[in-house]
Amino acid sequence: MTVNLDLSETDFREIKYLYFLSRIENIGNVKITSLVNLFKSAEAVFNADLLSIKNTEILTIANIKNLEKVRNSQAAMESLEKEFSNLMDVCEKKDIKITSFLRDDYPKNLKPIYDAPVLLYYRGSLSATDEFSIGIVGTRTPSEYGRQICEHFAEEFSKMNIPLMSGMAKGVDSICHKTACKFGNVNYALLGCGVDVIYPPENKKLYDEVAEVGAIVSEFPPGTFPDKPNFPKRNRLISGISLGTIIIESAARGGALITAGFAIDQNREVFAVPGHLNSKQSEGTNNLIKRGTAKLVMNADDVLVELESKMKNFVKAKNKEEKKVLPNLSKSETVIYNLLGFEPMHIDKIYEGTGFNISSCLVELLSLEFKGIVRQLPGKYFVRA
Repeated sequence: MTVNLDLSETDFREIKYLYFLSRIENIGNVKITSLVNLFKSAEAVFNADLLSIKNTEILTIANIKNLEKVRNSQAAMESLEKEFSNLMDVCEKKDIKITSFLRDDYPKNLKPIYDAPVLLYYRGSLSATDEFSIGIVGTRTPSEYGRQICEHFAEEFSKMNIPLMSGMAKGVDSICHKTACKFGNVNYALLGCGVDVIYPPENKKLYDEVAEVGAIVSEFPPGTFPDKPNFPKRNRLISGISLGTIIIESAARGGALITAGFAIDQNREVFAVPGHLNSKQSEGTNNLIKRGTAKLVMNADDVLVELESKMKNFVKAKNKEEKKVLPNLSKSETVIYNLLGFEPMHIDKIYEGTGFNISSCLVELLSLEFKGIVRQLPGKYFVRA
């Protein structure tokens, strides 16, 4: 085993014994954290007198027997040692780093949540600013409206250097990461698999870009496949690491709603972007707003107003001045631009809404395209850029 993980000897030993404890059957994050806080170190817990552990009433009798069985078996201990040694070799070979809930670089917002991982694996760099992060999640199949809204939010936050958290899934998650990377903004992709497993495979380039400006993060050891039960666990980390989570388009039973549920349980803010009443992709988000579970937001400022007390030491007053500055527009261009939104609008609707003839509309729209503030989509649909 070669060790080169930027860890002190003490940190390395703690990570080793946290790993050992995590491999004891039916002893999870909650129990390990409670025991370590009492015994002051993972190594002390693993080697503690069993009666002392029993007296804490944290572990069940079955848990204690499982721990005793491993500790008293030379074969079991040798197997654990070899397993950990192999893990360290893989981490070094693949440039994977490890942190624990005992270290200062462990994300501050994650520490107090229920079932916080005792170990995190990551590629890239963890940032101290992640305590001011915002989560953005949503459907894997966004509408053009959803794509535009996601880009809009991610761009606004990125221009304010507010870290973004998402899950590297297709759709909204990927759009969030791509936009943040475009602006060089810190963002974390929290995975439901090992950090060396690229999922979905087509995100290889994006994976590398995120690791360059932020981090690929997982509680699952390298090599873990993206099995279905892993994703709800991943979702609790997205909400837990963020001050608030924005849901951008979700079906009535969409996975993003699981993240919203975790956020509520973790006493985090939940925000949702409203969508069409007849859009399947917005049923979930509209219901969150209708029930009062999520706060309706239309831009980054709406989010920051709700998080003002937690963000005041990070967000500068100049952020208010960083809104998109429009070029000089003619009266006709202004009318058309104000009519458009981030939802595609057909030329016929623009014609009806402005009262201009179609020829004039097309001329003004072309001018707005040249100015970079409007985009034309297939089928003569237009949206704000």
